[in-house]
Amino acid sequence: MGQFRYKAYDATGAPGSGEITALTRESALEVLSRRGQIPFELNESQTVPSLPWWQREVFASGRLSSEHLATFARELASLVKAEIPIDEALRIVAVQPMLPQRLRQIINSCLEHVLQGEALSAALAAQGNAFPEYFSRLVKAGEASGALTDVLGDLAKVVERAAETRSRVRSALVYPAVLLLAAAVAMTVILTVLIPTILPIFEDAGATPPALIRVLSAIQRFVSGHGVVILAALIAAISALVVMAQSPHVRLAIDQFLIRLPLIGPLIERRETARLARTLSVLTRNGVPILESLHIAAGVLSNRAFVKAVSVAANDVKEGGTLTAPLARSGIFPDLFLRLTAVGEKTGQIDTMQLRVAEIYEAAVERQVERLTSLITPVLTLLIGGCVGGLIISVMSAIFSVNDLALK
Repeated sequence: MGQFRYKAYDATGAPGSGEITALTRESALEVLSRRGQIPFELNESQTVPSLPWWQREVFASGRLSSEHLATFARELASLVKAEIPIDEALRIVAVQPMLPQRLRQIINSCLEHVLQGEALSAALAAQGNAFPEYFSRLVKAGEASGALTDVLGDLAKVVERAAETRSRVRSALVYPAVLLLAAAVAMTVILTVLIPTILPIFEDAGATPPALIRVLSAIQRFVSGHGVVILAALIAAISALVVMAQSPHVRLAIDQFLIRLPLIGPLIERRETARLARTLSVLTRNGVPILESLHIAAGVLSNRAFVKAVSVAANDVKEGGTLTAPLARSGIFPDLFLRLTAVGEKTGQIDTMQLRVAEIYEAAVERQVERLTSLITPVLTLLIGGCVGGLIISVMSAIFSVNDLALK
């Protein structure tokens, strides 16, 4: 992708200038021509100017967020439904005022590929990992079947669901996070300010401080005396965990452990089942073969145990087997999902059954998330109150003991 400076006449004959991003000089000329401008000077810039620091996304990763994907799919679906050509639709979406600058750049890059004669699906796939694989695959299926509008609408629903669930969880965790932060600050002040102030009084009086104060004082002295070693050990441990987490075998073992946990396990099971069912429903309804749909759906799942189960099922289907049997052998999918999947295979309505499964388990995930988040706040309040309260009571008892020592 290059940056070109141009000078051109507009439709009224007035001269103008500016910059344009394009893959090649020819594509830049084509874009200007489509705008109704007649260039008389076009030079490629040496470097592409970076965004101002206030427009940069500090924690941006390669892949677009669910919110950005949903916005893009929804806006594009509305324009395509109105029979606006793809290139013009991309231009309109790119100038929407609420879009982040990074998404705007990606859309402009897609536009350049489309102007080169590529299909929209190929333009999306050319953006690296900005768009997930299932996104471009579904768009390709929509282009082949002539149902691009419906596909874009389905894509918007899928990513909007994920974005809504993530946003609800984040909102519910804000208050507990504030509680934890307040508790950490309070305990830090007690350990670093109050206890070092109280201990010399006991030492001067030749008295023994309370047991909890002695323990906390010992911890404080150890951390102060070996801070560098502790920090180095902590960094080494975190680095080792990060390296281990890159191993597929370790990640699979961790994911298998997570689905066995009492509260988290059922939530992961329902969430992954809902994702799988929703993706299979959208793919098969838009004409994607079941084998290819399974490979794409495996890329949507985040738990490695479920990814492995779906991959095994895809191999069985490739060899002529059924979909339900290998999924049932994995032992991680709920019975209702397996039964409805079997019904869909027998009746040839796999897309309808998977849509029903998705609706059931998405609702179940929402209910369970609401229950868990509603329990987190009171449980954390009690735990933090007990810890901080017990610490404060110990300090106050120590202060009263100091007063008694002074009176003696």
